[in-house]
Amino acid sequence: MNLGPDDVLTGTSPMFHVAGTILLGISMFLAGSEIVLMSPSGMRNPEMVTNFWRICERYGVTLAFAVPTAIGAISDVPLGGADISSLRGGLTGAASLPVAVREKFEAVTGTRLNEIYGMTEASGIISCNPFEDEGGSGSVGLRFPYTTVTVRRLTDDGSLGDPCDVGEVGVLTVGGPTVSPGYRNKTQNVGTFVDGELNSGDLAYTDADGRVYIAGRSKDLIIRSAHNIDPLMIENALQRHPAVAVAAAVGMPDSYAGELPVCYVQLVPGVAVTEEELRAFAEAEIGERPAWPKEIRIIDAIPMTAVGKIFKPSLREDTVKRTVQKILAERHLTGDVVVAAGGPRGMNVTVTLADSDDNNASQLQEVLNGYLFQATVKN
Repeated sequence: MNLGPDDVLTGTSPMFHVAGTILLGISMFLAGSEIVLMSPSGMRNPEMVTNFWRICERYGVTLAFAVPTAIGAISDVPLGGADISSLRGGLTGAASLPVAVREKFEAVTGTRLNEIYGMTEASGIISCNPFEDEGGSGSVGLRFPYTTVTVRRLTDDGSLGDPCDVGEVGVLTVGGPTVSPGYRNKTQNVGTFVDGELNSGDLAYTDADGRVYIAGRSKDLIIRSAHNIDPLMIENALQRHPAVAVAAAVGMPDSYAGELPVCYVQLVPGVAVTEEELRAFAEAEIGERPAWPKEIRIIDAIPMTAVGKIFKPSLREDTVKRTVQKILAERHLTGDVVVAAGGPRGMNVTVTLADSDDNNASQLQEVLNGYLFQATVKN
């Protein structure tokens, strides 16, 4: 539903309209309700995950909200006889929701799990699907009142271009009175606040009804020989494997293709599977052959931010480090490899060789110059 100012509020003050929009967004979910906070550490507390359904029963929870990783964790917990008949639905946001996680939550609860989309720079919630509507599965819903959302093409120089057609993937921008005028440090505005719009940095597309579908982060895009690969395609495929708890796909540096897709996987506790088995499963699930992961890497835990988002920068740094270490091993060299985000190419690599000469350092520098990261070789 698209509402105008006269449908909800009266008044002419811009601040009034901003506050009213925020209150409207909050009231859709929280008016007349109580909030049950899951301990000071939230869902990072394993006791909260284990007892989630019992807590829902105890407090008569009607709407459950958690980030996708937490939703996946609680969906793996048996009900154990808990009465969750009070539950009317679930909300999730802050990161992309794997299809398998949504399906699992809905199968356990018998209710609908809706994704919301929002950013601090846009005063919170930007879009959501109404619970009464059966459509929009897999989308983050319809824009909120007073908010404009536009999916724009990226030009050759990386700037924002014309609006995309329906179904065409581009970068999502947000406008309206809820959008911040900018950061206190004005130098950080470049590329984020553009011509009165907020560049979300998210890849998205819209359907004919105006619903928004998030296709990943623009900087998360894996570009293999000019072939754009959405990491969510790989992650969704692997999340369908019963042994996989969390999957995160990133680009691995390659001197020929630029990047090759690899996927880090955290397994369900107590379940065993090999990387080769997961790779075969992914190839059977992914119809786009260039998106087949070159490697599957099983690790103890996928790195997360404090709010439960998958932290991909550390995975990118790890895959760059692995690539450089492999090059060293192939050339029978040893040394210390330090990888850090930043620099003109987005990733800085410093290699300090051990027991080597200038000739080896020069040859290694030449090899590393063929990759997309910035490299410095030292003796």
